[in-house]
Amino acid sequence: MSFYGDIQRWWVGTVIEDSGKTDPTGLGRCIVRIDGIHGPDIADFDLPYAQTIMPSISGGTSGIGDTPQLGKGARVIGFFLDGVMSQLPIIWGYLPFIGVPSIIQQEIIAKEKKPIIQTHTNKAIQTTPTNTANPSVALTNVEKAFNFFAKSGLTKRKYTQEQAAGIIGNLMQESTAALDPLIHEVGTGTATIDDKGAKTYRKGFGIAQWTKTAERYKNLQAFGEAKGKGSLGFTDLMVQLEYVDHELNTLKWARGDFFECETVIAATMQFMRYYLRPQYFKEATILHTRSDGGKAPGKDNNNPIKRRSHEETRLKNANAVMTDNSQGGNK
Repeated sequence: MSFYGDIQRWWVGTVIEDSGKTDPTGLGRCIVRIDGIHGPDIADFDLPYAQTIMPSISGGTSGIGDTPQLGKGARVIGFFLDGVMSQLPIIWGYLPFIGVPSIIQQEIIAKEKKPIIQTHTNKAIQTTPTNTANPSVALTNVEKAFNFFAKSGLTKRKYTQEQAAGIIGNLMQESTAALDPLIHEVGTGTATIDDKGAKTYRKGFGIAQWTKTAERYKNLQAFGEAKGKGSLGFTDLMVQLEYVDHELNTLKWARGDFFECETVIAATMQFMRYYLRPQYFKEATILHTRSDGGKAPGKDNNNPIKRRSHEETRLKNANAVMTDNSQGGNK
């Protein structure tokens, strides 16, 4: 008479370690500390494992199915399978929250005259995209970027999947196909000569190759610090993606008509012409006219073969991103 269904007992608790980290059964269970039951006198290793209820969209037996992905610190709600005996906790779901100091902690800190530093995004919940095809496989930087622009809901303005693909196709040309946020421009870059005849090369950095001697690069550094990431925060991939979003929404000259683009071609050409502005393009495009998002071709004086090759590569990248990551694609 004490099992679930006869006497129901609900609870709220905190996950102590990631799902499946030490679970000897391999079922993805996690250790939980349940409010009002497990006091501070109970060590973590004495706390119970809790199984997680999973959606009924897979086999659910013989190793067929998904694995719970709860992380340490998650707030969860559930019930005891054995009722009042309270030894078999089951996790029903998690409760999104932002961890901040409690009232008592704030009072202690105030007495000690120490500042409370709280860092959070402009959204209450940070959406972390997962690979739904295989949740155990880590996302590539390209997948992270596509999810950020097209799916996360964290951008200042909504992007279509075509616009996201156009951005990323260009960034892959600037920073390699892996979207390396730490990459430095290869070669000498563009040189400026001071009054003493000394040369200074304007090399680029990051996924958009921001010129290291220019104002936008300095603003990127300040942007990373403002995000609470420290002096090297600008080297983080997500910070750089957020900065691209920030510039597109605040710098009209860098945006052009980008948010009016409806095709991958148009988005790729617009982002290239206005945001990246490669030196050899001079805001003109060879392959596509203005109606396609490009600019009517002018005189082919600036190495047209090289320009055509770079345009084709950017479009090829963008189309591949669209195919692999959009709904109905392979991933």
